[in-house]
Amino acid sequence: MFVALIVLVAMALAALALIRSVDTTTAVVGNLGFRQASVLPANAAVEEAVAALFEKNTIADKAKHLPAQNYYATKQAGEDSRGIPGQLQKKANFTLVRVLSPGGGNEVRYVIERMCFKEEVASVSHCDMMLPVEGTGTTIEPGKDLSGSILQVPYYRLTIRVDGPRNTASFLQVMLR
Repeated sequence: MFVALIVLVAMALAALALIRSVDTTTAVVGNLGFRQASVLPANAAVEEAVAALFEKNTIADKAKHLPAQNYYATKQAGEDSRGIPGQLQKKANFTLVRVLSPGGGNEVRYVIERMCFKEEVASVSHCDMMLPVEGTGTTIEPGKDLSGSILQVPYYRLTIRVDGPRNTASFLQVMLR
């Protein structure tokens, strides 16, 4: 009888461990699902930023900050170790205008930063404009493309924060040029 009670307690502990394991697995799979669901709304921010920078030219003077389009002409101070700007680190920090609501319980906030250190016309002296030549291990001369013509297009870093259901937050970054 005593041995049967010990076996019964051991089986109860094993069942409890199994239940906890299944609950943890369900939570992890749910979080992965929310993360995957945040990629599509982030694409809307990428499309909007590309249109504003290059297609519609909504950001006409790229040497000046334009908060109405979530655009900074310089790299912003206050980013964390992941490279997330201070505006996006917390939902409450966001003071810019454009917030997308693509549905599905998601809110998309983004910041476009020109990878420059001065708020003036882009130049190699203060902007990240060097390009690697793939497969050669060398870099193109700053400000030159392979044909020798001048490139005056700096890199733009687009950082996106997607706030989803159950207080989930996903961050994505894209470099545009």
